[in-house]
Amino acid sequence: MSVFPFMVFLFFYELVLVSSELVYSELPSSITALSGSCVQIPCKFNGSEISLKNTETVFGFWIMKDHAFARPPSLVVFNGRANIITGFSHIEILGNLSQRECTTVFYDVMKNHSDKYYFRVETSTAQKYTYQNPIYISVSDSPQPLVLKPTDLKEVMEETTVHLNCSAEAPCPKQPPTISWSNIPESAHITTQLQEKPDKTQSVFSHMTFKASYMDHRKNISCTVTYPRKTSNDSTVETTVMLRVLFPPKETHITIDSSASVSVGTNVTLTCKSKANPSNDMNYTWYKSGHQLDSGEQLTFTVNRKSGGWYFCTAKNEHGNEKSEEIQLIVAESLSLIIGCVVGVSAFLLLFLLITLFLRVQRLKASTIKETDISDQGQEKQVQISSIYTNGAFVSGEELEMPKDENDIVHYGEIDFSTPQTKSTIVKSSGQETIYAEVRGQEKEMNQD
Repeated sequence: MSVFPFMVFLFFYELVLVSSELVYSELPSSITALSGSCVQIPCKFNGSEISLKNTETVFGFWIMKDHAFARPPSLVVFNGRANIITGFSHIEILGNLSQRECTTVFYDVMKNHSDKYYFRVETSTAQKYTYQNPIYISVSDSPQPLVLKPTDLKEVMEETTVHLNCSAEAPCPKQPPTISWSNIPESAHITTQLQEKPDKTQSVFSHMTFKASYMDHRKNISCTVTYPRKTSNDSTVETTVMLRVLFPPKETHITIDSSASVSVGTNVTLTCKSKANPSNDMNYTWYKSGHQLDSGEQLTFTVNRKSGGWYFCTAKNEHGNEKSEEIQLIVAESLSLIIGCVVGVSAFLLLFLLITLFLRVQRLKASTIKETDISDQGQEKQVQISSIYTNGAFVSGEELEMPKDENDIVHYGEIDFSTPQTKSTIVKSSGQETIYAEVRGQEKEMNQD
């Protein structure tokens, strides 16, 4: 190959650049947008060939498909000088063109907007420059996948600090996506922000830190990103990572195959259960009343009278060990003795209560009979006082009382023992009949000296 044709080619290339006024701008080679959303194009243009003064007015242009400005004019989607937008609902240049910043936002992009786009700048002094390197905008109906790091968490030791990062493209920082976490540990702390990548595009970044706990082992932690868009539904994308935690035995306890009460002659199996990671090299040891019995996850034996008592187990792996709570195994005969004692004591208490109740009833009956006798005796005394016997005269207590009123008439009886006769005198007073007896004794002759 000769050198002459190569030199001719370089000369021709430089001539095209000068005559076409093509210069370079700082644009990413491509960017992916989500349909129904917007896309922000980071843009700067170099100024070695451009003389910009603070007093100059600078206008920006965006051309689709071809860098040629006038072939055809319909390819000019944004004309900053005439403020004309073609094919888009809205296009906005955010950068300060006088500072050579041309960052632009294309709103409501659709699938048919996927194409190459060139930037052009013009000044009021008739300087015109079209930038040769375009950006390719790719419009998709689905958002780009998330990036969750680390993608596969290696096993971490309990109580160590874990870092998880979830990031997603943010093609439209004016309408940024939102990041949410699910099934996160209780100690998690989360920060979320927009970050600029080396190519000047942006992404939303969420950082989570937490202390690993054995309760988080095998937990699926999910990161979900939601993109707002002018459609019936927002777009979401999700990714998940499983957390693996190394920890010593936890929640160690004993289970029994039937119940805690067994009878002599039956077989019983005790199982030591525990949570741990790793669990494939677990060691179990059995104890009764503090004395070691056997090793292994299960303890099986035939029950006899000496089998009753308190049992516990220990579980151990390479990271530590733990002791279970003690459980009591009650043999049926021992249970019968306890039940018999309880029944005996209950029967004794019941008998004592019945005897006490019986004695109380008897005392109550005796008290009632005594009160009745006293009442009857009082009545008999009243009858005796008001009775009159032939050997004497008795007057009731009421008749011995003094007259309470001057109208009451008092009658006196006369007893004469000289005549052996008995006569009765009836005196009526105040409507009542009073009977007095007169007794006369037989006269005896007395010898007088």
